[in-house]
Amino acid sequence: MQKKMFYLTASYLTIRLFSFLTYYHPTLNAIIAVVLILAFAYTAFKKPSLAWIILVGELLLDGAGHFFELHGLILRTWFLGIFAVSWLWQVAQQRKLLFPYPTHLRLGFAFLCLTLVFAVINGFVNHHTPIHILQDAMLYGFIFLLFPATQYQAELRKYFPLYIKTFIIGSAIFSLVSFLIYASGIGELPDWYYHWIRNVAGGKITDLGNNFYRIVFSEHLLLVPLTLILTALLIKNPKNKQYWIFLLLSTCILALNFTRIYFVALAFGLLMLAIKQPLKRWLLVSAAVPVSIFLFFSLFHVVASHGQSFGLQLLGFKVGGITTPTSDPSGAIRLAILPSALEKIKDHPFFGNGLGTTVTYTDPVSKDSVTRTQFDFGYHEMIAELGIIGTLIFLFFLLSILYTLVRQTYLTKETPNDLLPLQQGLLAGGISLFIVNITTPALFQGFGVLFFVGVLVIVAERK
Repeated sequence: MQKKMFYLTASYLTIRLFSFLTYYHPTLNAIIAVVLILAFAYTAFKKPSLAWIILVGELLLDGAGHFFELHGLILRTWFLGIFAVSWLWQVAQQRKLLFPYPTHLRLGFAFLCLTLVFAVINGFVNHHTPIHILQDAMLYGFIFLLFPATQYQAELRKYFPLYIKTFIIGSAIFSLVSFLIYASGIGELPDWYYHWIRNVAGGKITDLGNNFYRIVFSEHLLLVPLTLILTALLIKNPKNKQYWIFLLLSTCILALNFTRIYFVALAFGLLMLAIKQPLKRWLLVSAAVPVSIFLFFSLFHVVASHGQSFGLQLLGFKVGGITTPTSDPSGAIRLAILPSALEKIKDHPFFGNGLGTTVTYTDPVSKDSVTRTQFDFGYHEMIAELGIIGTLIFLFFLLSILYTLVRQTYLTKETPNDLLPLQQGLLAGGISLFIVNITTPALFQGFGVLFFVGVLVIVAERK
């Protein structure tokens, strides 16, 4: 297991290294993409179960999926398209499609499919940019991965824990290296590495003063529920050293990420974990999460500032931004977007404007007019695209998943003891994503949808 984890982590870092080195060499980047695509296509039609495991690894370990591209399409799009064709061909031959879920989930999924089809058509009717419509549809469309995920449960059970451990280790190394490049003075914003991070890795590096840099990647969204799952496992088994190591690595990444809504979501999730738990053990393990985040943050700040600051002033500044969002750039941008977002909602409140909806605002720093598809308000963006009716249908489906998980976790005595803490962590993680969605598109972002697909697989396995 350790050898596999080493190879996977090495692959995680090697992919990023080759992507960085070929950033200004698109032909070489495309050649690597061709080799990977052909190898995956051969595997998909020769051994679909192995192709599924490779696809899951790509979704979890390949970040935003932009590291290698061919003809303007990212590697993830090619992999998903090829696997969809091979899997549908297999289903057509076997004439068998597994969907072992309760009636309320079946109905919710059916209505969700109708909602997404309508939102796509609505986007084209409102003359939205086709590529924006397809990008949004692809993120929602991750929910259809529940079909192969249900079919290949045995393979997932074998490899998924390994992928999660590699994800945490690789993310920690990637964040730390990115931080050290600028904290040490090797890099200077904006440089080659910074542009690669922004345009390819789907990340963001921000100078917060005193030589401290905030490191953010889209895949860090998964660290919120993963931290809660690890906390739940440690409440059950507080002497497990491996769980503690991965929990500390997760909090280390979150300290560098330094996203306020993540901390709020973690607080709500930790409170959820108190249900039917020994109070003393819950308190001791849960307290380790905010304490370790604070200690890592202070340590990084002391090192970056050469002992000049513990970052307490910055910490107070960012926490204050929760109630006074104009005090920092990200909060100011969010407020600048809000009027345009509300106007979009008022245009078509019940049925929405369709996928690919954009907002236009004046950047508070540069004073330039900016148009983009991300609202920075998750629920506003959902209502603007799907409408009130479509949003309620989507939320009903997600809440139905969590309701089923609640029944299996707390309302039955048949839950195996070894599975109970995992289900408690998944439930807390799902609720935390509803909190994150206030300011970040967590529920309909690819990694958020993948999380709920994972919960569905657990639900189906229990049933």
